[in-house]
Amino acid sequence: MNFVPKDSWKVAVTYIGTVVGAGFASGQEVLKFFSSHGLPGIAGVCLSALLFSVSGILVLGSGRALRAVSYKEIFEYICGRPLGFILEKLITLFLFATLSVLLAGSGAVLAQQLNVPYLLGTLLTVVLTIITVLSGIKGIIRANSIIVPLLTVGCLIVGFSTISISSLICLNVNQIAVPASSTPHWLLSAFTYVAYNLTLSTGVLAPLGHEIGKKNALLAGGLIGGLLLGALASLINLAILSNLAGSLAKLPEVPMLQLAASVGRPFQLFYAIILWAEIFTTIIGNVYGVTTRIVEGFNLSYKRTLTVIMLLAVCFSQVGFSRLVGFLYPLFGYVSLIFLVALFTRPFKRN
Repeated sequence: MNFVPKDSWKVAVTYIGTVVGAGFASGQEVLKFFSSHGLPGIAGVCLSALLFSVSGILVLGSGRALRAVSYKEIFEYICGRPLGFILEKLITLFLFATLSVLLAGSGAVLAQQLNVPYLLGTLLTVVLTIITVLSGIKGIIRANSIIVPLLTVGCLIVGFSTISISSLICLNVNQIAVPASSTPHWLLSAFTYVAYNLTLSTGVLAPLGHEIGKKNALLAGGLIGGLLLGALASLINLAILSNLAGSLAKLPEVPMLQLAASVGRPFQLFYAIILWAEIFTTIIGNVYGVTTRIVEGFNLSYKRTLTVIMLLAVCFSQVGFSRLVGFLYPLFGYVSLIFLVALFTRPFKRN
């Protein structure tokens, strides 16, 4: 990637790694938001790439202008103080809830795919998370600089090994229109998908804009990050449509692992590691966002706050968040759309 300026590449991989989590790497998000709509879903993926680029640039630029330390400044600036105050409280709660679920998921992936004891897998994730997040935004950048290229390689191998043009040409749209769809229309899917993921990633993108500080690097990084997100989602989408179109109703929990298995068992294990790594990138993004917000709001010790948050997340991960997440996910979807609309209209309201 020598043709991409170093700072721009840092922004791009951090953006991708923060957005791409277990849902993306497993193929479930792409399936529910795009593949379930059939061929029109391809247009939805392309639109999401454009939206990711533009919205990412706007958040990064706002972080730079505001010298943001956490997402608090961004939400109050974009949405105004009353609404921004409410949104950032909801997002803090949602980030923590998602963190607890992801911690449980990290242990489950290592146990199921690599035969690592569940508790050991969870503790490994916790230790690596604390080490990474203690380094601040620089630690987040370093982790994503390693993991995002691995994900790219994994998606390229699965895509080029399993995508069938003839299957796509002969595809019957009625085979794809199953109840798995997250939204009733592919256009709404594109906006909802971007809004949801962008809002979650603001906790990293806002301070990243301040950390990098170079306008051109943020512009190029946001553009590259958005386009690469679209390219990776397109590969996953086409692979699912090519191979699993006739049996989406019986699709496994992790469709990309099934596709990876068709390449070979060694590669399936490699992709399982990628899946865990993407859970990890989402975890460190969530932890960093929540920690910086609490430290900023209450003037607490960064190290102690981080440790307490991780311990609480481990405890709650054992209890289960199914009801809480079941309530928060729909609510967060509406919150995210409000933020996305405000983000696009904000620059035209004020200078």
